[in-house]
This record gives sequence, C-alpha cells and structure tokens, in this order.
Amino acid sequence: MSQIVVTLEDRNLIIKKERARQTEKDIQIIDIDTLKFEKKYQSKIKITNNEQKNEILFMQKIERMNYEEQQEEIIENNELVVNEKTIENDDILENEAIIESEDTEEVIEDEDIIENENTENINIDNSILIVYTEKGKIKYSFCSIKKLYKNLVKIKYKVLGLSLNKRKIKVKILAYIVNKYNLEYGEQKFYIDNAISANCTLKEYPKQISKFKMITGGNIYNFKFDVDEILKDESPINNAIKFTINIDNIEVPYKIAKKKKHIKNTKYYYNPIKGVYVKDFALHIRRSASGCLVFVKRLKDPIEDTLKFKMLENKPISIILYYTGKFLSHFRKKKINIFYEKFSSKVEEGAFDLFLLFQQYKNTKNYFVIDKNSPDYEKIKHNKGIVKKYSLKYYWVIYNAKNCIATEAPSHLNIIRSNNGILRKSFADKRFIFLQHGVTYLKCHGKNSTFVKGKEGEVDYIIAGSEKEKDAIVDMLKIKEEHVLKTGLPIFSKIEHKHINKNSEDYVAIMLTWKPYEEYLYNFEESGTYKNTIAVCNMLKKYIDTDKIIVTTHPKAYDLIANTDLRDSLWKEPVSKLLEKAKLLITDYSSISYNSFYQGAGVIFFQPDLELFESDNGKLVPNDEEYIGKRVFNIEQLEEIIKDTIIDKKIDLDKIRTKENEEMYKTINEFSDGKNIERIYEELLNLNII
Repeated sequence: MSQIVVTLEDRNLIIKKERARQTEKDIQIIDIDTLKFEKKYQSKIKITNNEQKNEILFMQKIERMNYEEQQEEIIENNELVVNEKTIENDDILENEAIIESEDTEEVIEDEDIIENENTENINIDNSILIVYTEKGKIKYSFCSIKKLYKNLVKIKYKVLGLSLNKRKIKVKILAYIVNKYNLEYGEQKFYIDNAISANCTLKEYPKQISKFKMITGGNIYNFKFDVDEILKDESPINNAIKFTINIDNIEVPYKIAKKKKHIKNTKYYYNPIKGVYVKDFALHIRRSASGCLVFVKRLKDPIEDTLKFKMLENKPISIILYYTGKFLSHFRKKKINIFYEKFSSKVEEGAFDLFLLFQQYKNTKNYFVIDKNSPDYEKIKHNKGIVKKYSLKYYWVIYNAKNCIATEAPSHLNIIRSNNGILRKSFADKRFIFLQHGVTYLKCHGKNSTFVKGKEGEVDYIIAGSEKEKDAIVDMLKIKEEHVLKTGLPIFSKIEHKHINKNSEDYVAIMLTWKPYEEYLYNFEESGTYKNTIAVCNMLKKYIDTDKIIVTTHPKAYDLIANTDLRDSLWKEPVSKLLEKAKLLITDYSSISYNSFYQGAGVIFFQPDLELFESDNGKLVPNDEEYIGKRVFNIEQLEEIIKDTIIDKKIDLDKIRTKENEEMYKTINEFSDGKNIERIYEELLNLNII
C-alpha cells in the first residue's frame, strides 16, 4: 500500500508518495522560503488510500525569513475569505496559494477589534510548518501556532439568540468541537469582551454532525454576563465575542459570526443589533464587515443624557424620519448634500470652503453641519445653509440627504460608535465623497481603516494629490481608479505654500499618532504615546526653550493627554494654526507631516514602536527612500539629529530639509497653486454629484 512521507532538507519541503511503481508525479519539492505566511497550499500529489485521509504528516517549528517583505501578505490574508469549495480542483499547480475560510466560525480580523494577535507573528518561535491531509487531499502551510490549531481543531456553531439590557447580556448558541486529528486540548471559554468569560465544556465529535443531532445532542449553551461586572473591566472599546480553546497552553480564539443573507452590503453590518445605556456607558452589539459579533463599550457623550437627544434619537422617531426621507427622495427635484469636518465641529480642512462654492449652484440644496458649541460655529453661523448639530433640522437634513461630502467618515456627523442603528443605516445609504483631511501616503489603510471597501466608511469617491497617492489608495481601499479624483486635497488650498523659512521663529511641534490599541486605557500615562511624547519633550529642553516646545495630539486622545503633566505644553487651538508656526515637526506616522512640509518646515519621523504599530495597522506606505525627512527609531538617534539641527536654540532648516526631500514631496503631493477646491468643485460638477 502507498504511503505519504514528508521530510525537510535544507529548507526544502519534500512530499513523497512511496509505492512500488514510482513516477515523477509522486514527489514534490517546495522551497519553504517561497511560501507566503498564513496561506494554505494544496499539494499536487494525490492520496489513493483511506488510511491517511485525515492525518498530520509533518509539523515543525521553523524560522521564517524575509519578515519585512511578507507583512503586506499577512494583512491581505487576514482580509480575505473565500469559500472552501474553491480548493476542490485536483489539478492545482505546485505552490498555488489557497486562501480560504476554514468554516463559518473562522472569520477575518476586524478593523476595530484590537487583540494584537498579529504581534505574535513577529515571534519566529510561533511559526510552524505543517503538512496534513484533509478530505483526502494533502495541505501544507507556514503559519502561526494559533492559525495552525484553528485549522486542526474547529468549532461549529449557530447563534440562536442575543439579549442585552441594563442588567444582563445573554447569548444562546449551538456549538460543538470537531477534532478529526484527535489533538489533546484543555479548557474552553466563552468571552463577551477581552476580560469577562464563562467556562464551558463543548462536546467533541470526530466529524461534522447533522443539524438534527446538533440540536438533539445537548449542544445548546446559554451564556449570561452581569453588565455591572463588564463596566468595571478595562477591555478595549471593541471586543470580539468568541470561544477559546486551550491547546498546548495557548488560548486559541474562535470568533463568532452571525451573518444575514439578505444584507448584501456589509456596511450595514456595523448597525447595532442590540443597544443600551447603563450609568456612564453606552453599550451595543454589532457585526464587523466579516459578520463577527462585536461587543462595544464606550463612555457616553454628555449630549446623550439630554432630553432633546433622547426624544429625537429614540427608535420610533428615527424609523419615521428614516422612511419619510426615503419616500420623499423619490419625488425631490434637488439633491441634498451634507458637508462637515472632524466631529462636525471644525472649519479648517476645506470642506466649508467647498460648501460655499456649492451654495452658488442652484440645482442642489447644500448644508454644512457644525456643533453649536464649537469655537468655529460663531465664525460661520450667519451663512446660509448652516445646520446646528443635534437640532431638529439636523435630523431632517440627514435623513433626506443624498450625498455626504466631507473630510471625515459619515460617523463624524453624529456620535462615534452611536447606539442608533437607524441613523447609522441612513449614513450607509448615502453616497460618500471623501475629501480627505491628510495625504494618504504614510499609514496603511488596511484592516484598521474604516474607509476600505465593505467597511462602514467605504468611499464612493475620494480626492488624491498625485498619481502615486492615487495608486496607494486604489491598492489599500480596494476601489476603482475612476473613483479616485486627482485634484489635490482641499486642506492645501487653505494653507500658504513655503511661508516658513530660516527666519521664522524656532518652534518645535510634537505630534505622535493616536493608536487604536491604546484608546481604552483610562490611565493614559501607561500608554506608549504618552511615554514617547514626554521623552521627546524632556530631551528637547536641553536644546531649546521650553516655551518653544508645543505638544499636540489626535482629537481622540486630546482629553486623555490634557490630564497628564504635559498639559502646560499642550496646544489648545486648531492644529492648522500650530503648523503655521512650527519650524520643525516631530511625528511618527501622522499625515500632518505633509501639511507641515508644504508650509516650509522640516520633519523628523520618530518611530520607536514601529514593529508593534505595523503589526497592528499594516506596513507603512512609503519605501525607505520616500520619506520627506529623517527617520529614527529611538530617543538616542533622535537626539543625535537634534544636536546637529538645533544650534544655540536656533533650528537650522538646511540640516533637516534637503533638496531630495523637496523633489520626493512633489511626487506625493503634486499641487501647490492653492486651487484644489476649485478643481474638486469642477470634478464633482462633471460627475453630476452636485
């Protein structure tokens, strides 16, 4: 009888069928360094006996090579789910990659769920080369230990019910384990967030069972969690609801999905299924783009406690407004366009200026939404078409609008992660023209980005500043080239080109990027962002006066950092005003580096947490030679550059801003004539959007 034998020789994986009549088709040699990490492959060698139908043939820890080159592949693999039927072809060529979901329970990573599972991929000790048989076919893969065990030990399930109120969260679920390779494992748990779980003992079967046996075999589980206990823990804002199995002392996660066949657009998955307000928190359960169930816990916005908000956002009123708006849209001659900027509270990124141009066009109705408590509200409130956020007119305009034209995702029109599923559904119905608030040529817009196709902030059209940026957008957001409009970003029509020079005042601005995986830290002084910022501040004090050092941060982290000892250095005006005066910017991954450079400043990229940041967000976009400033990875390297750049408390721009930087910048942001807003207007006019 034939026998499949697998060996590893000098990083060559050899799969061989030993039998009396040997042919060249009975051996396959694979260079393991050509394998893409976390992809599954199928061998061309066929199994012709039943004894090795489901068997582990080879499993060994192997050091991965070329980690840097394969990071993008990791991100892509985590985003793709293809039905298992795609691998049933027996004639698959050698080394042809098979990307698949293992079953309905194994789903992709969600952009909002920060469990740092990818960070373990950096550890080469967690890389496993495995060859095994499944359904009579030979599979092989180079993957993480967790991925391996999820391939071999599976959980089959069906969610039967979800309940969320002020006291309890309840999940009713059919579930069992399929362990056809007879692996040993330990305890199982069911998690509602990263900290709160319930022990369980799922029944084990050697293969998938019928629905009848699944229901009658005692495989129904009811999990109940006290809301008060959940409010006490410090889990992230977004948490995957999941099972875990302890295999080989590793807690292997199995996220739970609840898909709806009638929902064809995955943007609607973000609408809360269940929601409730408890004490100072807003809680809800939603899906991710892949159907994963996600439990969301955030602090309430003060507006959510007001009577007016509760009345206008209650479910019956929201439903009436939603369907009334849809009905009237069939008869309305003029389209309604909504404009806004970050959190609907800013007038500094160019959306308002574009709105003013739209006001001249009489065939549409145009409104600009802004919070009445915003400092910018007083500047613009006398203009026609200004709508106060959370007013009755605001809700009428939102439910009746056709287009959102803005520098931020539609979620910025209301409360980020709102409990109002009807309102969020209305946002998903609209065409979204993303003006961008910064150049997309630094951070990866991958698994953590809301703007990727299929995510809640999926764009219909997006503005770009160059062919290079356009290509990056197409690659990352998975949209057609025709939907990327190369006009230049509106923000660059708002700022003066190259007005900062050697005679400008010597201000240094520090802005380190907000990290999603640090958002849930109530004590912000524990975060890497705080620790790195304070380290840079203290170092700079050796070379320049303290009053010349200014700290700013992403709006989501502003209140957190304002409660630390950095408060005295914290910039309290719009970031645009700071960039007008900063001669030197120190940032890590922020697109404001392009805004600062445009105005004539020098830029240093300080990236001490690069490995963690890329493992969570994906590989940064620029190649090493494409950075528009010097790049350092620790405080010592940064200080060496500062020593050479700041002499006698004066910033020498020639040391930090080179001709090569200037030429590279022009390939990333082509326009500097201040007419970007006019070009955007003409493009949208030609597309009949206005």
